[in-house]
Amino acid sequence: MLTQTVTELMKFKRSKIGWIVAFLVIADGFSCFLQLGAKDLTWDTFLNERYMDLWIRPALFTFITGYLFTRDIRSQSVGLLFTYPFRSSQWYFSKLVTAAAIIAMLLGLSFAIRVLVGLTLLSEPAGFPVLGRQFIQLIITFLLYIGLVPLSACIALLVRSTVLLAIVSLGIIIPSFVLGAMSSEYMNLNPWLLPYLYSHYPSNLPEVSLWDKGIFVTGTVVLLSILVGLYLYTKKNANFDDRA
Repeated sequence: MLTQTVTELMKFKRSKIGWIVAFLVIADGFSCFLQLGAKDLTWDTFLNERYMDLWIRPALFTFITGYLFTRDIRSQSVGLLFTYPFRSSQWYFSKLVTAAAIIAMLLGLSFAIRVLVGLTLLSEPAGFPVLGRQFIQLIITFLLYIGLVPLSACIALLVRSTVLLAIVSLGIIIPSFVLGAMSSEYMNLNPWLLPYLYSHYPSNLPEVSLWDKGIFVTGTVVLLSILVGLYLYTKKNANFDDRA
Protein backbone atom coordinates (compact mmCIF):
# COMPACT_ATOMS: atom_id res chain seq x y z
CA MET A 1 0.00 0.00 0.00
CA LEU A 2 3.06 2.25 0.30
CA THR A 3 3.28 2.53 -3.49
CA GLN A 4 -0.34 3.69 -3.78
CA THR A 5 0.11 6.19 -0.94
CA VAL A 6 3.20 7.72 -2.55
CA THR A 7 1.30 7.91 -5.85
CA GLU A 8 -1.60 9.71 -4.17
CA LEU A 9 0.77 12.17 -2.48
CA MET A 10 2.47 12.98 -5.78
CA LYS A 11 -0.90 13.50 -7.47
CA PHE A 12 -1.98 15.82 -4.67
CA LYS A 13 1.29 17.76 -4.86
CA ARG A 14 0.70 18.48 -8.55
CA SER A 15 -2.92 19.55 -8.06
CA LYS A 16 -4.20 23.11 -7.68
CA ILE A 17 -5.49 22.25 -4.23
CA GLY A 18 -1.89 21.91 -3.10
CA TRP A 19 -1.32 25.59 -3.90
CA ILE A 20 -4.43 26.56 -1.96
CA VAL A 21 -3.20 24.60 1.04
CA ALA A 22 0.21 26.32 0.81
CA PHE A 23 -1.53 29.71 0.77
CA LEU A 24 -3.55 28.80 3.87
CA VAL A 25 -0.39 27.77 5.72
CA ILE A 26 1.18 31.14 4.92
CA ALA A 27 -2.02 32.94 5.96
CA ASP A 28 -2.00 31.03 9.25
CA GLY A 29 1.55 32.18 9.89
CA PHE A 30 0.58 35.79 9.17
CA SER A 31 -2.36 35.51 11.57
CA CYS A 32 0.13 34.69 14.35
CA PHE A 33 1.60 38.17 14.03
CA LEU A 34 -1.85 39.74 14.10
CA GLN A 35 -2.79 37.70 17.15
CA LEU A 36 0.32 38.76 19.04
CA GLY A 37 -0.11 42.37 17.94
CA ALA A 38 -3.50 42.55 19.62
CA LYS A 39 -2.30 41.65 23.13
CA ASP A 40 0.45 39.95 25.07
CA LEU A 41 -0.33 36.22 25.32
CA THR A 42 0.95 33.25 27.25
CA TRP A 43 2.35 30.25 25.41
CA ASP A 44 -0.66 28.10 26.30
CA THR A 45 -3.11 30.67 24.94
CA PHE A 46 -1.01 31.35 21.85
CA LEU A 47 -0.62 27.70 20.87
CA ASN A 48 -4.25 26.79 21.56
CA GLU A 49 -5.78 27.30 18.12
CA ARG A 50 -9.46 27.18 19.01
CA TYR A 51 -10.68 29.23 16.08
CA MET A 52 -8.82 26.94 13.66
CA ASP A 53 -10.44 23.85 15.20
CA LEU A 54 -13.89 25.47 15.14
CA TRP A 55 -14.08 26.72 11.56
CA ILE A 56 -11.10 26.34 9.26
CA ARG A 57 -9.65 22.92 9.98
CA PRO A 58 -12.87 20.87 9.93
CA ALA A 59 -13.87 22.34 6.56
CA LEU A 60 -10.35 22.17 5.10
CA PHE A 61 -9.59 18.63 6.20
CA THR A 62 -12.99 17.39 5.06
CA PHE A 63 -12.46 18.91 1.62
CA ILE A 64 -8.88 17.67 1.25
CA THR A 65 -9.84 14.11 2.17
CA GLY A 66 -12.87 14.11 -0.10
CA TYR A 67 -10.92 15.70 -2.95
CA LEU A 68 -8.65 12.66 -3.13
CA PHE A 69 -11.75 10.71 -4.17
CA THR A 70 -13.76 13.22 -6.22
CA ARG A 71 -10.68 14.14 -8.26
CA ASP A 72 -10.51 10.63 -9.72
CA ILE A 73 -14.28 10.52 -10.23
CA ARG A 74 -14.24 13.88 -12.02
CA SER A 75 -11.34 12.90 -14.28
CA GLN A 76 -12.88 9.44 -14.83
CA SER A 77 -9.60 7.81 -13.82
CA VAL A 78 -11.10 5.52 -11.16
CA GLY A 79 -11.35 2.64 -13.58
CA LEU A 80 -7.75 3.17 -14.67
CA LEU A 81 -6.54 2.72 -11.11
CA PHE A 82 -8.17 -0.69 -10.99
CA THR A 83 -6.13 -1.87 -13.98
CA TYR A 84 -3.02 -1.89 -11.78
CA PRO A 85 -2.15 -5.12 -9.92
CA PHE A 86 -3.61 -3.85 -6.65
CA ARG A 87 -6.93 -4.58 -5.01
CA SER A 88 -9.47 -1.75 -5.10
CA SER A 89 -9.62 -1.83 -1.32
CA GLN A 90 -5.89 -1.02 -1.25
CA TRP A 91 -6.51 2.16 -3.25
CA TYR A 92 -9.29 3.10 -0.87
CA PHE A 93 -7.20 2.71 2.27
CA SER A 94 -4.17 4.32 0.62
CA LYS A 95 -6.26 7.45 0.06
CA LEU A 96 -7.24 7.45 3.74
CA VAL A 97 -3.57 7.12 4.72
CA THR A 98 -2.69 9.92 2.29
CA ALA A 99 -5.30 12.18 3.85
CA ALA A 100 -3.95 11.39 7.33
CA ALA A 101 -0.41 12.19 6.17
CA ILE A 102 -1.49 15.54 4.71
CA ILE A 103 -3.38 16.43 7.88
CA ALA A 104 -0.34 15.51 10.00
CA MET A 105 1.87 17.69 7.81
CA LEU A 106 -0.47 20.69 8.05
CA LEU A 107 -0.89 20.39 11.82
CA GLY A 108 2.85 20.00 12.24
CA LEU A 109 3.61 23.02 10.05
CA SER A 110 1.07 25.15 11.89
CA PHE A 111 2.56 24.16 15.24
CA ALA A 112 6.14 24.77 14.08
CA ILE A 113 5.26 28.21 12.65
CA ARG A 114 3.59 29.24 15.89
CA VAL A 115 6.51 28.09 17.98
CA LEU A 116 8.98 30.01 15.80
CA VAL A 117 6.83 33.16 15.91
CA GLY A 118 6.34 32.77 19.65
CA LEU A 119 10.08 32.36 20.28
CA THR A 120 10.62 35.65 18.47
CA LEU A 121 7.79 37.78 19.84
CA LEU A 122 6.39 36.31 23.07
CA SER A 123 7.70 37.81 26.28
CA GLU A 124 7.09 34.61 28.27
CA PRO A 125 10.06 32.20 28.10
CA ALA A 126 9.42 28.94 26.27
CA GLY A 127 9.76 26.12 28.78
CA PHE A 128 9.86 22.42 27.93
CA PRO A 129 6.82 21.64 30.15
CA VAL A 130 4.67 24.12 28.20
CA LEU A 131 5.84 23.06 24.74
CA GLY A 132 5.74 19.38 25.70
CA ARG A 133 2.17 19.67 26.99
CA GLN A 134 1.08 21.51 23.85
CA PHE A 135 2.79 18.91 21.65
CA ILE A 136 0.86 16.13 23.38
CA GLN A 137 -2.36 18.07 22.80
CA LEU A 138 -1.35 18.39 19.14
CA ILE A 139 -0.98 14.61 18.87
CA ILE A 140 -4.41 14.02 20.44
CA THR A 141 -5.96 16.63 18.14
CA PHE A 142 -4.36 14.86 15.18
CA LEU A 143 -5.83 11.52 16.28
CA LEU A 144 -9.27 13.12 16.54
CA TYR A 145 -8.96 14.53 13.04
CA ILE A 146 -7.73 11.35 11.38
CA GLY A 147 -10.63 9.57 13.02
CA LEU A 148 -12.85 11.75 10.85
CA VAL A 149 -11.03 10.89 7.61
CA PRO A 150 -13.29 7.91 6.73
CA LEU A 151 -16.38 10.06 7.29
CA SER A 152 -15.07 12.73 4.90
CA ALA A 153 -14.25 10.05 2.33
CA CYS A 154 -17.74 8.57 2.62
CA ILE A 155 -19.31 11.98 2.04
CA ALA A 156 -17.19 12.49 -1.07
CA LEU A 157 -18.18 9.09 -2.45
CA LEU A 158 -21.83 9.93 -1.86
CA VAL A 159 -21.83 13.41 -3.44
CA ARG A 160 -19.32 12.41 -6.18
CA SER A 161 -18.72 16.06 -7.01
CA THR A 162 -15.93 18.43 -6.01
CA VAL A 163 -18.33 21.38 -6.06
CA LEU A 164 -20.87 19.66 -3.82
CA LEU A 165 -18.04 18.47 -1.59
CA ALA A 166 -16.89 22.08 -1.12
CA ILE A 167 -20.42 23.15 -0.17
CA VAL A 168 -20.80 20.31 2.32
CA SER A 169 -17.36 21.03 3.79
CA LEU A 170 -18.29 24.65 4.44
CA GLY A 171 -21.55 23.66 6.12
CA ILE A 172 -20.49 20.83 8.40
CA ILE A 173 -20.34 23.04 11.50
CA ILE A 174 -23.86 24.42 11.06
CA PRO A 175 -25.54 21.40 12.74
CA SER A 176 -23.54 22.19 15.88
CA PHE A 177 -25.20 25.56 16.22
CA VAL A 178 -28.63 24.06 15.59
CA LEU A 179 -28.02 21.42 18.26
CA GLY A 180 -26.44 24.02 20.55
CA ALA A 181 -29.55 26.18 20.27
CA MET A 182 -31.56 23.25 21.62
CA SER A 183 -29.08 22.48 24.42
CA SER A 184 -25.32 22.94 24.68
CA GLU A 185 -24.87 19.31 25.73
CA TYR A 186 -25.90 18.21 22.22
CA MET A 187 -23.14 20.16 20.47
CA ASN A 188 -20.69 17.30 20.95
CA LEU A 189 -22.89 15.06 18.76
CA ASN A 190 -21.28 16.71 15.73
CA PRO A 191 -18.10 14.67 15.14
CA TRP A 192 -16.26 17.58 13.51
CA LEU A 193 -16.64 19.64 16.67
CA LEU A 194 -14.75 17.25 18.95
CA PRO A 195 -11.26 18.70 18.21
CA TYR A 196 -12.57 22.17 19.09
CA LEU A 197 -14.24 20.97 22.27
CA TYR A 198 -11.04 19.23 23.29
CA SER A 199 -8.92 22.34 22.68
CA HIS A 200 -11.51 24.57 24.38
CA TYR A 201 -11.87 22.50 27.52
CA PRO A 202 -8.46 20.93 28.16
CA SER A 203 -8.55 21.57 31.90
CA ASN A 204 -12.09 20.54 32.83
CA LEU A 205 -12.86 17.59 30.56
CA PRO A 206 -14.15 15.45 33.45
CA GLU A 207 -16.88 18.02 34.05
CA VAL A 208 -17.89 18.25 30.40
CA SER A 209 -20.24 15.63 28.98
CA LEU A 210 -17.99 15.20 25.98
CA TRP A 211 -16.55 11.73 25.83
CA ASP A 212 -19.54 9.71 27.02
CA LYS A 213 -21.84 10.71 24.13
CA GLY A 214 -19.53 12.51 21.70
CA ILE A 215 -16.87 9.83 21.37
CA PHE A 216 -19.47 7.05 21.23
CA VAL A 217 -21.43 8.80 18.47
CA THR A 218 -18.28 9.68 16.56
CA GLY A 219 -16.86 6.16 16.87
CA THR A 220 -20.09 4.64 15.58
CA VAL A 221 -20.32 7.09 12.67
CA VAL A 222 -16.68 6.55 11.72
CA LEU A 223 -17.00 2.76 11.78
CA LEU A 224 -20.09 2.90 9.57
CA SER A 225 -18.32 5.37 7.27
CA ILE A 226 -15.41 2.99 6.77
CA LEU A 227 -17.76 0.16 5.78
CA VAL A 228 -20.04 2.28 3.59
CA GLY A 229 -17.11 4.11 1.98
CA LEU A 230 -15.31 0.87 1.21
CA TYR A 231 -18.46 -0.55 -0.35
CA LEU A 232 -19.07 2.55 -2.46
CA TYR A 233 -15.48 2.69 -3.65
CA THR A 234 -15.01 -1.00 -4.45
CA LYS A 235 -18.51 -2.00 -5.62
CA LYS A 236 -20.09 1.12 -7.05
CA ASN A 237 -17.26 2.75 -8.96
CA ALA A 238 -18.54 1.43 -12.24
CA ASN A 239 -21.59 3.64 -11.83
CA PHE A 240 -19.70 6.83 -10.96
CA ASP A 241 -20.04 9.59 -13.50
CA ASP A 242 -18.61 13.06 -13.79
CA ARG A 243 -20.96 15.45 -11.98
CA ALA A 244 -18.40 18.03 -10.86
